[in-house]
Amino acid sequence: MSRAGSSRRYTLAVTALIVVAASAVILTNRSCQPGQGARVPLPSRGGATDASRHHPVLVYFESRLDTLAGAIDTLDAALAGTDEPRIHAAFRRARADYKGIEGLVELYAPGTSEALNGPLSEEDDDAPARPLGEPAGFQVVEGAIFPHVDRAAIAESRAETKRMAQNVRHLRQLCPYLVITPLQLFEAGRLEIARVTTLGLAGFDSDVSGDATADGANALAGIRAMFALARRTTRDVRAASWAAIDTTLARASQFLRDAPNSDSLDRITFIVNYSGPAARAIAAARREVRAPELVIKRVWRLDAPSVFDSGALDPQAYATDDAPPPSAALIALGQRLFVEPSISGPGTRSCQSCHDPARAFTDGRARSASLIPAAQATARNTPTLINAGYSPVLFWDERATSLEGQVGAVLSSPAEMASSPELAASRLKAQPAYRAAFAKVFPAPADSISPRTLRVALAAYVRSLVALNAPFDRAVRGDTAAMSASARRGFNLFMGRARCGTCHFAPLFNGTAPPMFNGSEPEIIGVPSQAVASHATLDRDRGRGAIDRIEGHDYAFKTPTLRNIALTAPYMHNGVYRTLDAVIDFYDRGGGGRIGAHVATQTLQDRPMHFTGQERLDLRAFLESLTDTVVARH
Repeated sequence: MSRAGSSRRYTLAVTALIVVAASAVILTNRSCQPGQGARVPLPSRGGATDASRHHPVLVYFESRLDTLAGAIDTLDAALAGTDEPRIHAAFRRARADYKGIEGLVELYAPGTSEALNGPLSEEDDDAPARPLGEPAGFQVVEGAIFPHVDRAAIAESRAETKRMAQNVRHLRQLCPYLVITPLQLFEAGRLEIARVTTLGLAGFDSDVSGDATADGANALAGIRAMFALARRTTRDVRAASWAAIDTTLARASQFLRDAPNSDSLDRITFIVNYSGPAARAIAAARREVRAPELVIKRVWRLDAPSVFDSGALDPQAYATDDAPPPSAALIALGQRLFVEPSISGPGTRSCQSCHDPARAFTDGRARSASLIPAAQATARNTPTLINAGYSPVLFWDERATSLEGQVGAVLSSPAEMASSPELAASRLKAQPAYRAAFAKVFPAPADSISPRTLRVALAAYVRSLVALNAPFDRAVRGDTAAMSASARRGFNLFMGRARCGTCHFAPLFNGTAPPMFNGSEPEIIGVPSQAVASHATLDRDRGRGAIDRIEGHDYAFKTPTLRNIALTAPYMHNGVYRTLDAVIDFYDRGGGGRIGAHVATQTLQDRPMHFTGQERLDLRAFLESLTDTVVARH
């Protein structure tokens, strides 16, 4: 695998570290109202103070980085030999050392964390495009030594360990410049709990070794140790609050250590009884800290201890900078435009024509109906608009980066609306009722109806289509009876052996990865052109590759949300599968590569899952537990 961008990644990591250290852009949870973003403490001037340089957490961080560098050196030495148990033990020791400080590394040097534990982000201007989801650091080594050591891959693994050790030592040298504040540490703990619960326990970075529960236990123990040290210098927080943090983190870590393996872990129990209480204990202590604050936008609201909490996620976070705060009048105007046929070229089609609320805002077709018959062959399946505001990229090929941009593209598409924002605005201007409605929402008369305000209004309506109170949501918030036993088993399978949760990330179950929710990588799964179980042919739609012209991105498509999937058949970008059972069978067989629709860059592991009949029923029960079409506008 290519490592051409290694020096560039390190430069970015150092830059991120210095920026965070200088500005202390870490979030707190006070006065965070829906749509207003979150508050952050004001930065100190002149870098780290004497008190910060001697902060016990910084001293601990420096010591643990030294330990990690030594453990990676030991792993490298073990890889030079042939003792497989020794190699496995050295790997697990080194990754345990990393997990113990993962929360701090992720907070202060996210680029370094990426280089140590992957996967690598796609963006790198100074290097050729990389394969989607390219592993790095521990992920590279893990793939080479589990379940058995692949001697042919040892040279690459040793090169990786040397880079890892170098990255750790560079980070160690920069530690004196860090600014350590209580709010930063509380944020590190909050983020790490979410990272463990949503990514770690899905096997996101331990897919081969099966160490997800052990890694999660080490990560939680690490932030527990961090808070024990922070307690010495944080005067605002009561002793009882520190005790609650320590107790809940100890219990959560031990619960994971006691689990026989990741596949048998009861994740609903863990979320409700262990990670949730720990997150709430951290939030309660954090509220006691007094610090000046600024405002910044973020998807996960800071007044929500857990990503699973009701109202935890802000759909306004991905709105364009010129989008006004959502109001009832703006959303109502957008809803009115949503059903308005005059904004289409022929004046016969509205947005609702393809996004029917009665069908969870889909149309029930394999491919959307085209206004141009010749374009029918290139049409794609119509996705749901419910919770669309929680995606940083839109369309199956991810060509739009905002709902406002998507509105403009759909209006201008000859196959979809055969119009344009300019044409639609001019038609609305000719209608007195619309002139009055726009003037009420956009007071400036000269610009009350324009391509911009049209896009803004429609996007505001779509962004208001939030439905996150499915049986699954109620279960993880404490009403465990909301999910059947079969659905709970299905969730564990989804997050465990089936590895579905490594692409469809909880809690949104789309491709937007928590806890930062700042990216959505497409996947290549080898979708066939016909629903057959063997001798399939690959659907020729190039997906993302047709947009960015990168060969490795051919046949890559956005990872769609699984919420309301029981209502949004047919499935895949081409609507090839008409039932959930057919989709489960596709993944059970190992994707397109196993049924003949081969693509060399498939990101889905092409290994059969060998689901039992009961496991298939459990998976379907879980997917059905994600059904909720009751829009709750925040």
